[in-house]
Amino acid sequence: MKSGMTLGFAVATMEAGLLNNEKFVRQISNLQDPVVVVNQYREKAVDSAMFGSHVRVLNVRERGLSLSRNLAMDALADMDVDFAVVCDDDVHLLPEGIEAAQALIRQDRGQAALYFTRLQKTTGEPWRPRYEEATFSLQGLGFESKRRLQTINSMEQIYSLPFLRSKGLRFDADFGAGSGRYQMGEETLMSWSILAAGGTLTYLPVACRVHPPLCSGSTYSADLMRAIFAVHRRIFGVFGLVTFFVFFTKTIFRSVLRLLGPTG
Repeated sequence: MKSGMTLGFAVATMEAGLLNNEKFVRQISNLQDPVVVVNQYREKAVDSAMFGSHVRVLNVRERGLSLSRNLAMDALADMDVDFAVVCDDDVHLLPEGIEAAQALIRQDRGQAALYFTRLQKTTGEPWRPRYEEATFSLQGLGFESKRRLQTINSMEQIYSLPFLRSKGLRFDADFGAGSGRYQMGEETLMSWSILAAGGTLTYLPVACRVHPPLCSGSTYSADLMRAIFAVHRRIFGVFGLVTFFVFFTKTIFRSVLRLLGPTG
């Protein structure tokens, strides 16, 4: 990584939904780093004139979150950005967390292909109750690496664009919201693809983004389970039948416990 490491932000939105998130819009406007906003629309385009020169807006007719991610990250790479922070349009940033993550990446000399951080809920709680306290890395395609990457949320990810470009890695357009096939799983498959290409995933114990408590993977449905099964099958092969069964059983058990509520 070159000494003057640059960080950029890849923002995905639909029908200018980003403009409803006033806090994030203000943050984007005040950033010094490059930002690419991809707006998939039929009726509502985003006017690039509302932002400064550091923000590039792409209004596109095609659908699919993976397509948005690919377009934004391609544009950032063309702008010579080293690392991309992926953002949905309902998040906002934690500036102190962004600075801390940037410092840790520099300290690591940008060796990882993907850094993943903590995520915070808008309630102030951590996204997951048990985040690790110290940094660690995942390498190779052993079972533990495959298992751990299942829990990495897209809003925890910071991608090395030179690595992705050198390996020809892109988000699978069959996965992700709006794809028409599988409504989620694109970030998990990208993490797996990075490991398969010899890259390293490194955890940073800082929170960079804040997200509402619910997301596309929070409400279980037949379509969601179909997508999760497809991800398990791709990553674990035939053994994916077993890993998905374990996941499905745990999901049902937790759902029953929530329905029963506290006892005693």
